[in-house]
Amino acid sequence: MTRMAEETGEIPAVVARLLDDGSADVREAAAHIRAASPRWVVAVGRGSSDHAATYARYLAETRLGLPAGLAAPAVTTLYGARIDWRDGLVIAVSQSGASPDVAETVAAARAGGAVTVAITNEA
Repeated sequence: MTRMAEETGEIPAVVARLLDDGSADVREAAAHIRAASPRWVVAVGRGSSDHAATYARYLAETRLGLPAGLAAPAVTTLYGARIDWRDGLVIAVSQSGASPDVAETVAAARAGGAVTVAITNEA
């Protein structure tokens, strides 16, 4: 079995754990996002986390009715572009929570005015 197949098989247990152990954090993040009332969503991830970020993009559009896309971390980390992140929600997806390019992109988004949230396997 491939690693991606293993990870896919772990989804139900991860979601159940999130709902059981992280419900207070989820409610707090949701309240903060609602209060900010973002006008658009950008998801960012690398590797298999990028696939999850793509799914988050679809959820943002279909469930929240907000335009959504995927960030290109190299725009920030390699090219040093300064993005106007105001009025947005940036969702980082990282298994380790330590991907340097994802972390740097989220830090730039937060500094640029976006509401940011991270979804990780590691706290």
